Amino acid sequence: MAEAQDQETQDIVDAVLADHERFRRLFADFEQATTGQRSEVWQALVRGLAVHETAEEEIVHPQVRRFVDGGDDIVDKRVVEEDQAKKELADLEKLGSDAPEFESRVRQFMEEVFSHAQAEEHEELPALRTDADDDTRRGMAKIYHVAKAVAPTHAHKMAPESATANVLIGPVVALMDRVRDAIREAMAHSK
Repeated sequence: MAEAQDQETQDIVDAVLADHERFRRLFADFEQATTGQRSEVWQALVRGLAVHETAEEEIVHPQVRRFVDGGDDIVDKRVVEEDQAKKELADLEKLGSDAPEFESRVRQFMEEVFSHAQAEEHEELPALRTDADDDTRRGMAKIYHVAKAVAPTHAHKMAPESATANVLIGPVVALMDRVRDAIREAMAHSK
C-alpha cells in the first residue's frame, strides 16, 4: 500500500533515482553473496535492469527530447550506452553464472551501469526536473510505473531501440519473458 501511495506522489526523477539506488544495492548484494545466492541476486538484477531501461526508453527519453533544451544530444548519448548495456546483459545472461569469466565481466558491466546512471543523474534528470513542471513529472512517474509493469524482464540483443517499437513489441516479449521466468522459478522450487 505504501508503495502505491509513493507512486502517486513521486515524480519521474525520484522514480528513476529510486531505481538507480536499488541497482546499487543489488550489485552490492551480488558482490557479497555466496555462490549459492548469486544466481538469485543476478536474476533480480537482470529483470530490474531490463524493465528499467525499457521504461526509460518509452517514457523518460521522449520527454527529455520534448522538454529539455539540447535534449536530443543528451538522450542520444544515453541510448548508445543503453544499447551496449542491453547487449552485454544478454551476453552475460547467456554466459551463465558458472562461467569462469562471469564474475569479472559482471564487475566491468557494473562499472558501466554506474557510469551510465551517474550521467543520467548529472545531465538528464536535473534538466528534466528544471524544464518539466511538477504535474508533468508526476504524470510521467505514473506512466513509468505502468511501463515497468509490462516491460520485458530480460535484455534482448535485438531489442528495438525506439520508444515506438518498444510500445508495439515490448508487451509480447514481456509476456514471453514472464512465462519463462515463471517456468524457471517453478523448476527451481521443484528441485
